[in-house]
Amino acid sequence: MELPAQGIALPAADVGNLPELADLHAQARIAELLFAPWAPDQKRAFLDEQFALQHAHFVKAHRKGDFRLVTRGDAPIGRFYFDRSGPEWVLIDILLAPGAQARGLGTTLVGWLQQAARDANADRLRLSVAYNNPRAEALYRRLGFEDAGDVAGTHLSMLWRPIRP
Repeated sequence: MELPAQGIALPAADVGNLPELADLHAQARIAELLFAPWAPDQKRAFLDEQFALQHAHFVKAHRKGDFRLVTRGDAPIGRFYFDRSGPEWVLIDILLAPGAQARGLGTTLVGWLQQAARDANADRLRLSVAYNNPRAEALYRRLGFEDAGDVAGTHLSMLWRPIRP
């Protein structure tokens, strides 16, 4: 899957991108707080803290991971975190801004990572998906991922193995 043909780039994210990444996180998650009895600034503070903790966990758990922005043109429209440091690759996280969702971009990104894993002779690609995210689970199943067990009672681990000739 060619990302440039679709105008998509995956530049490396660094500390300077944290404000952009926090904004993307807030855009993607604000709807979940629609009925929370908090003022808008409290909701944003909660989302910013949630992002900071999540990002810190991802960076610590996947020290050799790739932390990428998803951009169209020069505009950041998401994040794509993956770890390809071992024989089992890990899709850590995909987050797309609301305006970039439901347009096939998730399929394109996962397909790109699957092709890269196949080309690199990785043994498998693993991810976990929250039980309360049936759209993402359905996407992963369509792309050939299979159940690989429960993760802490909150997520389903899923595994994809490349088919080799």
